[in-house]
Amino acid sequence: MTIDDDAAVRKLPMRARILAAAPDVLLRFTLTKFTMDEVARAAGIARQTIYKHFSSRDELLIAMLIEDMQVRQAPELRDVVGRHPSVENLVEIFLTELEVAAKYPLFHELLDPRTAPRAAELLFQSASIMAVREASWKPILHRYAEQGVVRSDLDLAATVRWITYQMFWLVTHPAVLTDDTAELREYVRRYILGGIVA
Repeated sequence: MTIDDDAAVRKLPMRARILAAAPDVLLRFTLTKFTMDEVARAAGIARQTIYKHFSSRDELLIAMLIEDMQVRQAPELRDVVGRHPSVENLVEIFLTELEVAAKYPLFHELLDPRTAPRAAELLFQSASIMAVREASWKPILHRYAEQGVVRSDLDLAATVRWITYQMFWLVTHPAVLTDDTAELREYVRRYILGGIVA
């Protein structure tokens, strides 16, 4: 952060101020050494102040992920989500979200294969994150079901968990399945989304 950035952060409401300072701390100290003390220091506040907004380090990490999903990822997906429902466009939504998630600035710390088990616990045990994922994917699945592209008998919450799990696995292991874009597209079409397509 530059001096100008630091001054701008200090003018933010407290919760936003903490969320603005936390990513730099994570990048500097890594996930294993990420502490509330360091975040407080970076935000220029007392450690106790953080606990008024976040009950734990995990809650802060979850809030960082949610903010990224809502602020950065959602706008990048609008165009592809708005397209006419088709199997190809569903595959495109999945692949676009995968690409956007892989560009997450904190990817190497939160989604690196070495820390993936801990990140997976945070992701899949967080009702808040799953609620954001469902708010994003359920309308897509509902619209695609109305158009006969996906099965109408889907348990939408379970389907969102399945999509999220597959996305997480592919983000944390990008070249294990394939490093060829056309092959990846075919895997997504046939095997990842194949079970939900009508």
